[in-house]
This record gives sequence, structure tokens and C-alpha cells, in this order.
Amino acid sequence: MINWLLLAAFILWVIELLISGRRPALPRLLLFLTCALVGIGGWMALNAKSIYDSDFYAFVPLWNLAPQLAGSVDYATSAAWMTRGALLLCAILFVVDLSQSNRWLLRLWYTIGLVAGSIAFLGLLQKATGARMIFWQEAPPWGATTFFATYYYHGNAGAYLNLVWPLTAGLAVRAFTTSSHPGMRALWMSMFILTLAAVAANTSRMAQLIALLLFIALCVKLGPTLLRKLSRIEKNIAIAGAIAILLTLVALGQATHLEQPLNRWQTVSERIPNDARWRASRVAISALPDVGFFGFGPGTFRVVFPSYNSVSINHVPGTWRFLHEDYLQTVLEWGWVGSGLWGLLFFGGMVIAIRSYKKPWAQHWRPRRRLLQFFAIVALVGVALHALIDFPLQIASIQLYVATYLGLCWGGAAWQRSEVRGRGKEHGGQSSEDSRE
Repeated sequence: MINWLLLAAFILWVIELLISGRRPALPRLLLFLTCALVGIGGWMALNAKSIYDSDFYAFVPLWNLAPQLAGSVDYATSAAWMTRGALLLCAILFVVDLSQSNRWLLRLWYTIGLVAGSIAFLGLLQKATGARMIFWQEAPPWGATTFFATYYYHGNAGAYLNLVWPLTAGLAVRAFTTSSHPGMRALWMSMFILTLAAVAANTSRMAQLIALLLFIALCVKLGPTLLRKLSRIEKNIAIAGAIAILLTLVALGQATHLEQPLNRWQTVSERIPNDARWRASRVAISALPDVGFFGFGPGTFRVVFPSYNSVSINHVPGTWRFLHEDYLQTVLEWGWVGSGLWGLLFFGGMVIAIRSYKKPWAQHWRPRRRLLQFFAIVALVGVALHALIDFPLQIASIQLYVATYLGLCWGGAAWQRSEVRGRGKEHGGQSSEDSRE
């Protein structure tokens, strides 16, 4: 479903470009990375050397175009992964172009905030009612005891919440620092409280630790600025509001069984040293000498890992669809060249966003642009940390959010030109929503 929606969005975007006769302002480095990644992944799938038979746990050889060149070890998995991967890369380009519009930038931000609040509310409601499965269905035989909202695994749910709660915080800050309607202030403050409470109620310790670090960073960065803008009466109101928010979070915690994540923190010293993910990472490290320049093929970790695991002294039981270390899994699947390109796309986008944010002309951005850029960077830092011990970047919905944020980061380099065009249009008329900023 996500693939079809992304394809429809891309086709409609291309049609709009053709009708309007314009060229989107896309960074050349981003275009190069997109073409290189699609080319490498597409070639690995097209030149696949085998296909994995999951019934007999065997690799069935295939005829391929160039046997002497690199190719995926599983055609089906790599072809499916590249279909989604190519569409996500196109989504980044689409968001880069979309972000040049002040109106659509705000609409995108609103959409993320509303969806975040709804997902957080669902998770809290499930906790409060003692649901045994997502949407109150019957629990499966294998027992998904760590689900939250629409995620089977609490770690992925926590990674998603850490991607969205900074943006709901930004919407709340924007609502109280501009002449917004009281209803909008109440709405975005509610979304912020819900997403923050969901992080506390979720049982992922890593997600809670990252959320705490991000929250401290936001307070250090924005706290003094906000306090300077507030009068004495407004400061007293803010303190009272903070106390009310804290009490609300405590009440939500009691209603949503906050003792579950607290109990997990009490056993942290026992669980961490014996966690199977560390042994699985050692098994994956033993496979690094065989990855070469282009790896085993996109998405092939699940079929490659059992072969190395079965002969390793660090053997781990069970079936491993993902390694609890996104960066190491990326190296296995994409090799040294492909993983380097992905790293340049991900971390390069963050660096470009930070540089754009610190440019002198960034001071003339609209407040919505400065706020959204800052909070998007903070959210990406959170998921980058989480990827060290989990696999959030392998989950389709989280990939979509990361692609959207990367589009905002890469698009920030061209915001100076779009702001100039926007200022020029103001002389001919401006919406009431824009005029408040």
C-alpha cells in the first residue's frame, strides 16, 4: 500500500512539473546519490546469482547477465526492497520540491503532528484498557507482548515516537509564539502531551533514554529564548502550565500502566549483558570480510545471516529478520560502497541542514521554516542513535518519515531562493495564515 501511494504521489508530481513547465530546485549531490543508489541496488537485483528457497533453506542458482560481476544472493528479496527503496528516494526529491512552498510546508507539518497524536492516543488507549493485541484482536500463539499502537515491536514504536514528538513540540512552540487561535494552541499542546506520554508508557528503554536526551537538548536550546520573549505574567502562566503538564503526564502514566516500563528499567543490569543482540552483531561482524564493494544484495540479511550463524561460536537461537544494528546490517546488504552512499545521503542531509540553519540568510526565513528545520534535525539525530541497537531504519513507516525529514533537510539549501520569491508575492497579496508570522 505504501509503495502504491508513493508511486501515485511521484506520478502526480511529474505531471504537475510538466504542466507548469518548471524545473524543481534539487541539489546536485542529492540527485547523484539517488541515481547511484538506484543504479547499484537495481543492478544487484537484476544480476542476482540465486533465489532463496525458504522451505528448504537453500539458494537456487539463477542465470544472470554477468556472472563475474556482483549480484544479489536472493533475487526476490532484493527486487522487492529496491521497489520500495527507489520510491522512498523519489519521495525525498518530492519533499525537497514541496518544501519550497510555505503553505505546503505548514500543511505537511500539520499532517505529521495530527497523525502522531492519533498513533500516540491509540497506544495509550491500548495500555489503559489492557489490550492483548493491536486493535484489541486476539493475541497470536507467538505472543506479541511488547506491541504499542500499530507496532508489534516496542523498539520500533519508540523510534517512531521520537521521530514525531519533537515536531509536535515545535507546533506547540509555534502556536504560543505566534498570534494563533486558542483552539490551535490547545490542539498542538494536546498532541505534544500525548506523544510525550506515549514515549513514557512505551516499554522501550532505549527510546525513553533518547527522548530524555532530546528533551534536555531542546530545553537548553529553546528555553532561554522563550523565557526572554515572555513577560513576567506570561512566565508565571508558563510555570503553571508546566506543572499542569507534569501532573497530566503522571495521571496518564497511572492510567496506562507506567509501572511496566519502570519494571524494565529495574532489570536493565541483568538484561543488557545477556542480550542476544550482542552475539548476533558478532556473527554479523564475522561476515564483513565477504561483503565486498556491493554486499550481498538489498534486503538479504534475513537469508544470509542463518548461514553465518550456524557455524559461528556466537550462535544465537531463533529467526532473525533484522539485525539489531542498522548500520552493520546496511554494510552487509550494500557493501562498503553502497553503505557509504547511504551514509552520505542520511548524515550528509543532516550536515547540509545544520549548515543552512546557521547561514546568515537563514535569519530571514519564516519562523515556521526555522522551527521545522531545527526539530527535523533533532528527530533525525534521535533515530540515528536508536539505529545503533535496533532496526528502525528497516521498517517501512519509519523509512517514510525519515525520507520526509531528509527531504526537508536537503531542501533547506534552496530555501533562500524560495523565501525571496515568497517575499515578492507578498506585495501582491498574502493569506491571513502567513501574515501572522
